[in-house]
Amino acid sequence: MTALPAESTLGRALAGEDAGWSLETQLLAALHDRLAEANWQRANEGTKSPSRRPTPLPRPGVRPDRIGGTQRDPREVAAYLARWQPVSGGEG
Repeated sequence: MTALPAESTLGRALAGEDAGWSLETQLLAALHDRLAEANWQRANEGTKSPSRRPTPLPRPGVRPDRIGGTQRDPREVAAYLARWQPVSGGEG
């Protein structure tokens, strides 16, 4: 396995989707994101309506739309959230 490239089919099967992301790749992506943010800040300095903040490079295994997570059973979460729902047929 050590002779195969990380992005090989076997490498991806064993290590998952981030098999091709070495430490250097992660650092380069982080550097890109920081430079994009710094350029965005300088370009918007003193403006009344700043442009949109730059979007970071997508990382393998990271969903940007996910804010949090839980290991709880989905039925337990649904029951907890149901307690906070408004009662139907209330005052009116």
